[in-house]
Amino acid sequence: MIINNIGVQHLKPKMMKELTILLLIIFSSSSMFLLAQESAYDQWLNPETDDFEIIRQNTETYFEGKDKGRGSGYKQWKRWENLNENRLSPDGKVVNHTLLNWKAYQQYLEENPEYKEPDPTEFNTGFWSFLAPTSYVNGKGWNPGVGRVNCIAFHPTDPYTIYIGTPAGGIWKTSEGGTSWTNLCNGIPSIGISGIVVHPVDPNILYILTGDGDGANTLSIGVLKSIDGGASWFETGLMFDKTDEIRGYKLKMHPTDYNTLFATTTDGNYKTIDGGNSWTEVYSWRFYDIEFKPGTPSIMYASTSWGFLRSIDTGDNWTEITNGTPMSSSRIEIGVSPDVSSYVYLLCGPAFADSTFAGIYRSNDSGLSFELKADSPNLLGYSSTGQDDDHQANYDLAIAVSRTDYSKIMIGGINTWVSENFGSDWTITSFWYDDGNPIGYTHADIHALEINPLNNHLYCGSDGGIYKSTDFGETWIDLTPGISNTQFYRIAGYEPEEYLIIGGTQDNGSNKWTGGSTFEHILGADGMDCMIDYSNPNVMYYCSQDGGLHKSYDGGNNAVEIRPDSIEGPWITPLIMHPTNPSIIYAGYFELQKSTDGGATWINQGINASRALAIGTNNPDRVYASGGGYFYRSDNGGDVWYYILDSGFPIHTVTYLAVNPNNSLEVYVTVAGFSEGNKVYRTTNGGYDWINISGSLPNISVNCIAFENTNGDPDGAVYIGTDVGVFYHNNSLGDWIPFSNWLPVVPVRDLEINEDKGLITAGTFGRGLWRSTLYTQCNTSVYYEGPAPIGYSYYQASNQIQSAMVYSQGVGQEGYLKAANKIRLLPNFNVTNGSKFKAFLGPCGPGVPTDPVVEKFDFDEINYK
Repeated sequence: MIINNIGVQHLKPKMMKELTILLLIIFSSSSMFLLAQESAYDQWLNPETDDFEIIRQNTETYFEGKDKGRGSGYKQWKRWENLNENRLSPDGKVVNHTLLNWKAYQQYLEENPEYKEPDPTEFNTGFWSFLAPTSYVNGKGWNPGVGRVNCIAFHPTDPYTIYIGTPAGGIWKTSEGGTSWTNLCNGIPSIGISGIVVHPVDPNILYILTGDGDGANTLSIGVLKSIDGGASWFETGLMFDKTDEIRGYKLKMHPTDYNTLFATTTDGNYKTIDGGNSWTEVYSWRFYDIEFKPGTPSIMYASTSWGFLRSIDTGDNWTEITNGTPMSSSRIEIGVSPDVSSYVYLLCGPAFADSTFAGIYRSNDSGLSFELKADSPNLLGYSSTGQDDDHQANYDLAIAVSRTDYSKIMIGGINTWVSENFGSDWTITSFWYDDGNPIGYTHADIHALEINPLNNHLYCGSDGGIYKSTDFGETWIDLTPGISNTQFYRIAGYEPEEYLIIGGTQDNGSNKWTGGSTFEHILGADGMDCMIDYSNPNVMYYCSQDGGLHKSYDGGNNAVEIRPDSIEGPWITPLIMHPTNPSIIYAGYFELQKSTDGGATWINQGINASRALAIGTNNPDRVYASGGGYFYRSDNGGDVWYYILDSGFPIHTVTYLAVNPNNSLEVYVTVAGFSEGNKVYRTTNGGYDWINISGSLPNISVNCIAFENTNGDPDGAVYIGTDVGVFYHNNSLGDWIPFSNWLPVVPVRDLEINEDKGLITAGTFGRGLWRSTLYTQCNTSVYYEGPAPIGYSYYQASNQIQSAMVYSQGVGQEGYLKAANKIRLLPNFNVTNGSKFKAFLGPCGPGVPTDPVVEKFDFDEINYK
């Protein structure tokens, strides 16, 4: 059967069910079997409605009574739920939040042109520098890594130039074979990448398929193009709308006709023949993979959510191939090799969460017929011997066939496996559990396996980063150091030491940073909220998903689980600590828990605090909690709770609470979603009356808020983290100003203020940890010593500064000091290895001055008195 654009343009997920009966009649028996049922991922990634609550009900019903552990897909569902419930339309519909963020950010800059290229002498818009991580060491966790890599592409003539795409941190490039990396899309808000094409003749021409196909951390806005090597990007003819919940998977260029490209998406297979100016949807269904036959590009192969397709006219018409293909498979990845171009391999994931590995299939007649080579052991599970029934085929699936030996195949699911006899027998080559692993490590969940045609090196993109093998998987080299794409959910600091931060991340667990570019992995799974005991930095609390609370007494070297028994927690369970008695802690489960002995025992508070928690500083008996669109207050440490129903409280989804340190009745609440003008609210009487202070904020989700203790000068000094950066407000300003100078346009999920050091740290969802000095922070006289901050740092004083800081990180580290009367550089002050330093005399004020009294670059030691 030949199908050419089955007559449904831009097929939406909810329309698929309407066509099911018709398609069941048209398609073959193998397709009928698959379409008659649904996989776990269909419940939320390809639903028949865009109503979020219906999607949530349907998905939870689907999982009811089923195993929700590893490989079930339930973890991916909870990630998706957490991301999207905070980014809904005003009527509760799932929308293309990536596109809406982009448009809202562009509109904000158009309406406020002074912030497009802020003048640091005029606008105090932050002074951000990257902190960490770009590498890791494994402590007591089991899945260390920096961040997920979705796709990999290569320069046509330089084997050392490589490009990677990440789910929320954009596109990255190395020109040194992976020893250093540069981000190519800092100014595009919250962008994910699922496909990269480099022009074979002019490598300055790049195409990227946006969005996060496997995880849906970001949705696709379409295909973007660059003609200057990624310095700037412009829209092509394939751009999606705000109602298009589309994810992309592959972007392919014709091997000889460089104006012809294909983009496979959940909405269909798109083709351009004019370099991206215009696109035609040549097939309307959910596509995963697409390949050209080596040497004969008019023959093409593609996979959909129900089978394998073949084209003989460069993708204009497609034929479903059922001769020997699996009866059912929810996802298929395709492997070909120029060694023998007539061979085609299919890696087939199970159709459903509770079914088994569908197998490896091989064709030796260019995809006309197939034979099963192996369906055991289970190559897609967690077991190093393949003796389990787990898989995550809709989330991680990849295949590569050797370019010089068509009998050698590498596949990736949770682990990587290799076959040297056409897929009949398999040997594991990397294992997901790193602690004591004798096999080899590439981090769990493989999203890309690509071979560089210039040197036949194999590259693996996983949930933890990018890895290289020069021997087809026998050994792996981690190339991740230098990439800063970590997706932080929450962070926590320690006031006496600005170089101590712990944080929870997606895919890569809980981690500790103590300076430098490396962090230590201290707990596996996904990492969530965390705290450090302000009286003892060795006492740390950190969570895995759904409230898996752990406590360490030795700085993260060891930990014990202290989760309350039989208590269910949200994806991110909020934590707070009493400001004067660190043994008193609260955990925001669906039933709020309080402990007076550091988590040894718990008291059920009986209210839902699953969204946000906050506690007063000047009155720590005053505690606030929210489970969403409602608000609770206790004035006696949780013995009695008041359910406050005043009409002024925002009914929208609450994301964070912050209390004025000097007035426990003054509370700020941040709000999720795309309801115009509903972003931040304030009360001065403990919640009985609320004032909307959203001002001119762009219409984006606000994720977090931090209250600076200024002792009322200025009053109401707060910072918010949004999907496009940080904004600042105080009552003297009257409105919000951007506070994101030098910060990538990226979601900020948590903010941590160090009052003593005058610093604010941002945990971003896709670009790691960043830090800035606070707004108009200016001490009278200060003394600094020890290692200087990584990247940019700027300190001011209204009288004098004495410094014994050491700047030794090299290129990229720049230090600035400014004082009104005197700057004294003490004997231990040192600048080496290409670091830069400037000192200024002048009054405190916003922005970095331009006329230094001392300017030194890469010197051994100076001492000015």
